[in-house]
Amino acid sequence: MAKKGPVKPKPKPRARKNRKKSASGALQRQLMKVVAGLALIVCLVVTAGLLAHRMLMRPAAVPMPAAKSTTPTPKPVPVNKPVPRPVIKPKPAMPPEVVHHSVPDYEAFHRETVPPPPPIKRVKPVTDGIPVAIIIDDIGYDRKMADGFLSLGVPLTFSVLPQGRFNQSIIAKAREKDVEIMLHLPMEPANYPAVNPGPGALLASMSPDELIAQLNADLASVPGARGVNNHMGSKLTASSDRMRQVFTILKKRDLFFVDSRTSADTLCRPSAELLKLPFAERDVFLDHEQTPEFVRKQLKLLIKRAREQGFAIGIAHPHPVTLKVLKEMLPELRGAVLFTHASQVVALQEG
Repeated sequence: MAKKGPVKPKPKPRARKNRKKSASGALQRQLMKVVAGLALIVCLVVTAGLLAHRMLMRPAAVPMPAAKSTTPTPKPVPVNKPVPRPVIKPKPAMPPEVVHHSVPDYEAFHRETVPPPPPIKRVKPVTDGIPVAIIIDDIGYDRKMADGFLSLGVPLTFSVLPQGRFNQSIIAKAREKDVEIMLHLPMEPANYPAVNPGPGALLASMSPDELIAQLNADLASVPGARGVNNHMGSKLTASSDRMRQVFTILKKRDLFFVDSRTSADTLCRPSAELLKLPFAERDVFLDHEQTPEFVRKQLKLLIKRAREQGFAIGIAHPHPVTLKVLKEMLPELRGAVLFTHASQVVALQEG
């Protein structure tokens, strides 16, 4: 029996290796095709973008003039453009309210210490007698002094402060007498807030709506008022815009205005003339100094002014010395002038 030699290993078939190589090559070829396709797409996108940019940047061609046509071209219909809404600014914050804790006597608030400007000259009207109106300011805080002036038995005009503690009772008594009622309207002075015009004051910092609302509230607190004069107000009366706002309301309510002339810079007259508001100005302050000698001198000046121009308006305050001198000089005053209401003297100056 022949001996068997060592068994040689069988060689691996080459077909398997060739199949693996061919599969790998096919995969690489497919990837190269995909990459080439993507590169082509990117090139096309970039080229299209450059062409579009060049077309947009190219200046538009100037159109050739068209041939004239015999048919009329229709007019374009106007398109209503939307109106922009106005920007509403927020209102400024109101200053903190000043609290008045107590009223020491009849005079609730200080008056301006600046000496009043001199009176102005006017044309003398033709009247029977010489009409003189005496306005008593600062009414509403002392019933006793109000009763004293009511007892004089002559036509007077009470100018009542808003929010006075005794407004209603004083006004009711004045209606029984021959006494006219006005609103003594507080207005901001030049030295505010060192000098406070009191509750109900019209301030320069107020918006038009706030100022008009305060004015209406003040008028409501003095029922039956025929007119208005200013309490202080050297700053506000120098503003034509503010006074026109005030006078617009007075005009609608058929009221008159008497300028107390607390400042030579007042612009009340031209503002009143613009709105055709019944208007007059104070001639003489009777008790700027509270002495009997000064009040007598001012009353005689009032008579002189009335004789010169045919009428006059004096302003006094409920001081005891003023009441005392008025009682003493009443016979002399009655023989020289005709006591009347402020509204009557205002009527003489209309037109």
